[in-house]
Amino acid sequence: MNLIIQPKTAKGLPFPISLWLLISYRAREFKNILVFGGTRTGMWMISILAAGGIFIWLDYLFFSKLIQAILERLEFLAPYMLDQLIHTLFLSFFGLLILSSMTSSVSGFFMSREIPFLLTSPVHPGAFLMQRFGLVFTQSAWMIIIFGAPPFLAYSVKMGHGWTFLAGWLPVFLLLIIIPVFLGSSCGIVLMRLLPASRVNQGLSFLTLAVGAMIIILFRMSRPERLFMDVPQEEVMDFVQAMSVPDSAFMPTSWAASAVVGLGSGQMGDVYLLNLIYLLVACVGCALLTYVLFRFFYWKGLSSLDEGQIRKTRRTKSFIESGFERLPPYLGSYLIKDMLIFARDPARWTQLFLLGALVVLYIYNAYSFPLGGFFYRNMVAFLNLAITGFVLSALCVRFVFPSVSLEGLSMWITMSAPVPMRKFFLAKYIFAAVPLCLISLILSVTTNIVMRVDADMMILFGGAAVAMALALVGLNLGMGAVFPKFQYENEAQIPASPGGVVTMIISLAYIGFMIVFMAAPVYRFFASPMGLTALRRGDAVFGLAAAILLSLAVAVIPVGIGLKKIGRWSDF
Repeated sequence: MNLIIQPKTAKGLPFPISLWLLISYRAREFKNILVFGGTRTGMWMISILAAGGIFIWLDYLFFSKLIQAILERLEFLAPYMLDQLIHTLFLSFFGLLILSSMTSSVSGFFMSREIPFLLTSPVHPGAFLMQRFGLVFTQSAWMIIIFGAPPFLAYSVKMGHGWTFLAGWLPVFLLLIIIPVFLGSSCGIVLMRLLPASRVNQGLSFLTLAVGAMIIILFRMSRPERLFMDVPQEEVMDFVQAMSVPDSAFMPTSWAASAVVGLGSGQMGDVYLLNLIYLLVACVGCALLTYVLFRFFYWKGLSSLDEGQIRKTRRTKSFIESGFERLPPYLGSYLIKDMLIFARDPARWTQLFLLGALVVLYIYNAYSFPLGGFFYRNMVAFLNLAITGFVLSALCVRFVFPSVSLEGLSMWITMSAPVPMRKFFLAKYIFAAVPLCLISLILSVTTNIVMRVDADMMILFGGAAVAMALALVGLNLGMGAVFPKFQYENEAQIPASPGGVVTMIISLAYIGFMIVFMAAPVYRFFASPMGLTALRRGDAVFGLAAAILLSLAVAVIPVGIGLKKIGRWSDF
């Protein structure tokens, strides 16, 4: 990059003025969004605040019930388990923030579109570093800040500590979440200096999802529900010993947990202040480390950002590509293109690790669920259909809804090609529908086999799961064309847009109606063995017909609306 201004040669504004300008520029940008965003932006922000408030309340309610259950059911183990809960929360926050800040630092310090403008501005390098770090901290820690406070509020209320406990907890919590962001930013700067940008993104995506999948599987396989079941005391003690959180005198999470526990026990003067000083010193040390690495490695890493390697080896066609070439030219070409883009983007295919972990946990939960009798097996299987629909809706919003937007500004090539857009949509639909139908069958059929559901119900639930997958793919594909977002810095911004939220709401409403319509044939199947008054066959047929017609409408109508919207696109 020829436009980079090295800090040792730049003669710009003083540090305080530079920092104030960068902060005011961000504040003015946010103000303009509120003032000129219009009614749509205002409604969107109100919806976000309402949804966030509901989730915060549910977070508080969950931990309140959990702490109450620990106090009532575990009795003599309650103090120890509450200490372990605090350790677990802090350790989880610390690990998540390191991983997320490493990813955010790559985009915040190197990939952001603001970088060329800021580097050619007469701002102080220290102010530039603080502004970029503030952005990385906001992107990495906002969810931890919002959803990490309710557990400790519930702890304070249930233990009767009052607001003095929260006042002492706040600086501990802030220092604990700042330290891993400094460490993650330092790692991101070093990695960008040593490795090409593409390799860094691949490694971070793979590491984040692999670690997340491993943690989820290990936690579930430990069967934490045993703590709240009537089991022998020896088994509970073995579980408690196995679930003890790693503790070390040199870990910031241990200092934070000791400070909070000491604060709760009334040891404000010694244990709390000592560990708070440890956290403060560690935070200052990590800040200095980030500053030194920034001065030594940032500029060289930024100048080599576009460097890459040229492969001279010739790639042979895969078996799947050879199979796609036998399809009609337009269909095979689109499918090959989408497959190659998916395979070459680690941010997409690495998420298959997390998806695989969730599928394993899904089946394991069905295996561990205590079932007995004909009614409970089939009733849980019916509820399992709803859960399968929720999983499919989340996958479709994450992967199918952005599929049109991911074409980017090169969408004009597809629009100007002598191929009808309906064929382009058909290729997108097939590429997404086939794997999602397989996932729906795996979730439905495998769990039904594990729960020993009757064959008739297994066929009914499997067919309903496939119908929901096909309908949700059409819905998300069409809505993705209605609400395109071709300019983005991160792919995750597309499903988080207003169009993605609207699509998720419609998907959940569709699943709700499907469950209502499917209740009629399921009840008719239950009625005879249970000695209940069965519905007429016409009612069951009406429920099935309504479910089929609803699925067809959800799959076809949004695609038709999306095709009409393409002709009115103004993004090109």
